[in-house]
Amino acid sequence: MMRAILHVAAWMIFAIVLLDIATTTTLAHCDYTHGSVCPMGFTFNENLESCYNFVISEKTTWYNALTFCNSMDANLVAIDSEEEYNFLRSEIQGRGIIGDGATTGNSFFIGGNFLNGGWQWAGGPSWKTKPILYAPWSTTWSSPEPNDVNAERCTVLYGGEQFKLHNWNCGFEFHYICEIKLR
Repeated sequence: MMRAILHVAAWMIFAIVLLDIATTTTLAHCDYTHGSVCPMGFTFNENLESCYNFVISEKTTWYNALTFCNSMDANLVAIDSEEEYNFLRSEIQGRGIIGDGATTGNSFFIGGNFLNGGWQWAGGPSWKTKPILYAPWSTTWSSPEPNDVNAERCTVLYGGEQFKLHNWNCGFEFHYICEIKLR
């Protein structure tokens, strides 16, 4: 009888250890904050209720960036407010990327695209295509942004100008930002 009790106790301890390992492993791979879970590699912003992935390890075209974000059940980021725009710029600079006025390569593709005769945030798993209502377009050029929509149909946070919004050729290769809206 004592042997059976010890056997059951050993299995219970084993189960508790496995549960502890599973819980620890799960939390190590997730950014768990206030009941929301962002996938690994994403940054949670409580005020904006979104998860963001700043992809700086590679550069790719706008379409490939959109495909990559969609594969993670995310979209290319849609900037809906000045608060979100300031957060994105701060996060980019916090990662050591500078908008120094000379480095085009430090730009980031975001979800804006010229569709059906107007600027739209491209849809995907997190939201449907929607019009761009907030847009901190650059106004410092002789031809303010957006310009040349026949050749430049995608949007970037332009590293050459403190990450102001510019329209750009979709075939260029830049860093990019994915977003998952939680609300």
